[in-house]
Amino acid sequence: MEPAVPPSSGCSPRTALFIDAAYLDKLCTGPWAHGGAPLALDMRRLPALLNDGVRPWRVFYYHALPWRSDPPLPVEEAVFARRAAFVAFLARDPRWVLREGRLERRGGRRPGDWLYEQKRTDVQIAVDLVRLAWRGEIQRAVLLTGDSDLLPAVEDARAAGVHVSLRYAPGHVHADWLSACDAGEPLLETQVRQILRAPRSPA
Repeated sequence: MEPAVPPSSGCSPRTALFIDAAYLDKLCTGPWAHGGAPLALDMRRLPALLNDGVRPWRVFYYHALPWRSDPPLPVEEAVFARRAAFVAFLARDPRWVLREGRLERRGGRRPGDWLYEQKRTDVQIAVDLVRLAWRGEIQRAVLLTGDSDLLPAVEDARAAGVHVSLRYAPGHVHADWLSACDAGEPLLETQVRQILRAPRSPA
């Protein structure tokens, strides 16, 4: 496939960001945290970081609320409430479009054997990307993800003339991604640490 024509430097193309929350959360709790507390990002500043300092037209954020048992444990309720409040905060910005998937628990009967997997969000990303591309609503798409299941949707968006860029953490992306996009740019820990959320002042 011929690559999509890069956006003109003479004007700002209509850009949509597609953020895979599970991918971002995994980085903030894993390699970027270095065994310490998870990184708490100022999400209001993240879109400009991903889009070369420019506010995008829309930010699509794909997430799943935390797992709760039936009946839920007190700690599960607390975690769920914090995440729900965070999502509600993001939704106040009209540029943000939130898509909610589902968290599924797999494994044995003991807590140590459980695995949690975010479902449906890859389909939601693919649908949004292809729909916006073929309707001519965007000229450029920037994705923060590592899910190779999205590659067919990326190919379809490029066929519609959309310039597709990938932001990724080095060592945490499928190898096929870099050849599937028009451009790929690493998102480095040093960059992310520049947009950490300021600690709250003690009461």
